[in-house]
Amino acid sequence: MQNLQHITSVILLLALSACATLPTGPSVNVMPSKGKSFATFQAEDATCRTWAKQQLGKPTQETADNNVVTGAVAGTAIGAGLGAAVGSASGNAGAGAAIGAASGLLLGTVAGSGSAQVYGREAQHRYDNAYVECMYTYGNLVPEYRRPVATAPRQPIAVTPPPELLPAPGQYPPPPEVYLDTAPEFVFSPALNMYVAAGVPYDLMYDGNAYFYFNGGRWYRGPYYNGPWELATRRGLPPVILRHRVNEIRHYRDLEYRRYNLDRGHYDGRILRPEFHRRERR
Repeated sequence: MQNLQHITSVILLLALSACATLPTGPSVNVMPSKGKSFATFQAEDATCRTWAKQQLGKPTQETADNNVVTGAVAGTAIGAGLGAAVGSASGNAGAGAAIGAASGLLLGTVAGSGSAQVYGREAQHRYDNAYVECMYTYGNLVPEYRRPVATAPRQPIAVTPPPELLPAPGQYPPPPEVYLDTAPEFVFSPALNMYVAAGVPYDLMYDGNAYFYFNGGRWYRGPYYNGPWELATRRGLPPVILRHRVNEIRHYRDLEYRRYNLDRGHYDGRILRPEFHRRERR
């Protein structure tokens, strides 16, 4: 019995040591751009760390540890049952259950630890991506990533900076005006839960309250499909625009517009054609 207790104690120590310890910061190196002060770089780094952490949702360490504990509990229960069955055949079900529980704890912990390690790597990858995208918006020097397979070069994607360091609305010049002879046609995209202008050379969206116009890597907000426009802050953007990159928004727009064009007479989606709003050319 003393030997069994000793074995169980050792296995418990192994279970505790199997919990994955996840990094609390980025695993990539980002350098400040030329001429930027170190104090400014530190402020941007702190903001982007917070922003990246928010994208993960539930704390990664807690999730990883839960994976280990779940594996250990499940392994203990299964091992105890099997051990009791084997022990009863030899006339000592109690000892068999104890040995089986100890073995199940070890095996379950190993399995749970492996799952935690996989989750930790994926969480770190998502954290690094969000951090790099955020630091990139401030003009810092970020590392280049190579894809595992040969694909076309990835185009730079505009990411709206966190709200703390957004520029003042008047800092950027207004975008080019939208000039149309008739009001554009909007199709409702279920994937985006917003209306998207189709068949026009502009990236326009409508959420039922305001219009949003993407130009020059930034989103603008206005009362009509052709403005007047003002630079949109993060708090002024719909959640779908914060979740999706502009190329993804275009993808969902084109999917729905093609479905509409296939058979307009029997199209079961929603179409919006706002009232024509005339604006004089500057």
